[in-house]
Amino acid sequence: MIDVETDVFDYVYPSVAPLVPEGCFSGVYVSHPPAFPFVTLMEMDNYTYTQFRSSSDEEEYAVITYEANVYAMNKQECRDIMNALDTAMDRLNFTRMNVTFTPNLEDETIFRMTARFRAAADKDKRIYRRS
Repeated sequence: MIDVETDVFDYVYPSVAPLVPEGCFSGVYVSHPPAFPFVTLMEMDNYTYTQFRSSSDEEEYAVITYEANVYAMNKQECRDIMNALDTAMDRLNFTRMNVTFTPNLEDETIFRMTARFRAAADKDKRIYRRS
């Protein structure tokens, strides 16, 4: 498996860190964020890009998908943080597949935006844009 999760996380974090309290950027899903705003960025899918599979049986490329969730107390703050995260993912060659406001049924005073990003990565951890 081609694993670029740490590289992605380390690249995106500096873009988002000034906008969230310390400790409020996570690589795992959190059902009840400890403070707001809060951001999660998780690898949701990683599969072999079979179109470029070689005869050596070594994985050459993988298609990877990340999901980002931004939780904030107001809509504009959510948008600002998602914009910073989106810009960082774009610079890494990820294509944004979608972004949407996700209803927070437990507490309607908390806004949540969810986005998914996709790219291809090679065995040397280079990331390529993929639509």
